[in-house]
Amino acid sequence: MCFNLNSKLAADAIARLSPPPAGAGATWTNPSASNDSIQDGCAGVLSWMSVEWIGIHPGKHILFFADGVYLGTATAKPHAYTEVTGKTRTTVTVRYRWPKPQDPLCCPQGGPNDVTFTLSGGAVRAKGEFPPDS
Repeated sequence: MCFNLNSKLAADAIARLSPPPAGAGATWTNPSASNDSIQDGCAGVLSWMSVEWIGIHPGKHILFFADGVYLGTATAKPHAYTEVTGKTRTTVTVRYRWPKPQDPLCCPQGGPNDVTFTLSGGAVRAKGEFPPDS
């Protein structure tokens, strides 16, 4: 794979994140990542990894990588109800949902909003509407 979620690069990127809030667990867990094949070439490929904390108010970060470099997170703070829904060599689409004030945590009615992140000139550019308080 072009990106190995068990690599030092991944571990170093996770270590740069703010820790999960008290009561949410001590560490980021359940990593998952894009699976671009090294056979297709890795130069200029935008890779992603997600990490989350588990709890009654979960949170998830999407992290981006390209050419062996950590590029940052999709949003400044983690969000619940977040999933990667699409991927090309240079784009990653992330779907955000969020609870509105009257919603039970099980059933968020905010969104869904899709944001497409594109690798351009060694940086990630976003297009789409983020959830409130991103």
